[in-house]
Amino acid sequence: MNGESNIINWSEKVRDLDENIRKEIGIEGESEAKHILIKVQTKAAECIEPAFIVDEDDTFLDLFVLSPQGPGITSTAVLKSNIQSVGVIGGVSAEKMDAKEIPEDTDMFDDVGGLYQ
Repeated sequence: MNGESNIINWSEKVRDLDENIRKEIGIEGESEAKHILIKVQTKAAECIEPAFIVDEDDTFLDLFVLSPQGPGITSTAVLKSNIQSVGVIGGVSAEKMDAKEIPEDTDMFDDVGGLYQ
């Protein structure tokens, strides 16, 4: 390994991926995602998901990881040299929704397209 993975700007790559996905599914003109949900595959067996990037420097990618068990966020930092890949799950717009409009039994991760709407 030549250490090239340490200099990847994951924030920029994720924004580019999100933009390309939005163009492909035809929602490029709609509001830009405030937070882009991602999946981070490290050299460990487990992947980190769903998460979004908070900050990054040359060594670490700082993430907020959403709890799968309910409301909750865990802050974590991943060594960039341990990252194998980063994938885009979806975007969360800056627009606020009324909580009454969200069905309680909806599992939004079953429909990836729903994350972009």
